[in-house]
Amino acid sequence: MARLSEADVRQVLDVVREASRVDGLQPFPEPVLDALRRLVPCDVVAYHERWGRGAKRIVWRGDPCGPTTPEVRDAGRRYEHQDPLTPVDGARKYSDFFSHREFHRMRLYQEVARPVGVEDMIRLWLDPQGEGDARLEFDRSRRNFRERDRAVLDVLLPHLKRFRRDAVARRELTGRRVNEASRLSPRQREILELVAAGKTNAEIARVLWISPGTVRKHLENAYERLGVHTRTGAVAAMSLR
Repeated sequence: MARLSEADVRQVLDVVREASRVDGLQPFPEPVLDALRRLVPCDVVAYHERWGRGAKRIVWRGDPCGPTTPEVRDAGRRYEHQDPLTPVDGARKYSDFFSHREFHRMRLYQEVARPVGVEDMIRLWLDPQGEGDARLEFDRSRRNFRERDRAVLDVLLPHLKRFRRDAVARRELTGRRVNEASRLSPRQREILELVAAGKTNAEIARVLWISPGTVRKHLENAYERLGVHTRTGAVAAMSLR
């Protein structure tokens, strides 16, 4: 492994710090990708992942050298067998597998990489044995990525895997809450909509012609069903439905 400088370590910590702030369903939103792009200079950095049985989701930052047209995507599927960056632990790059001249002779280059201006790529799989195709890709319009680039990503990899697992757990929790929210009674939903509008229990009671105690009981039942403990949590969970 290449020896890392103090500046390298600081940039690694910058990525960890930025990613640790994320509390949403996407583990690597644009601010994290910007930090990764500062760590590993490249034209484009992209995060790919398939959520459950849904479509692939891609978040990217940078300035691509060419558009990813339907023709390029179709060629990517046709020549996928030529791509050596299959799921493994650790960062891998095209230049690990073939020379500049060899790459230029391949259909993978001529119909996929060249139209979008990619001369080298680093791919970092975050769950090589998983089904989500979770990976980070760093594209460059010039050769070659350095061993230092591989080294900083390999140091980061355990942290990136953890951040991705945390996001998956948040998605699963969100899914459970959505299911629970769909089971709220009409009255519970009505009361929570008034809570979301800023009404107090006494005000809700007056609007619905029921007692404050009945409002409180409906809220307690809604909290239990949603797996939350506060008015704010209940409103947030209901809004996910």
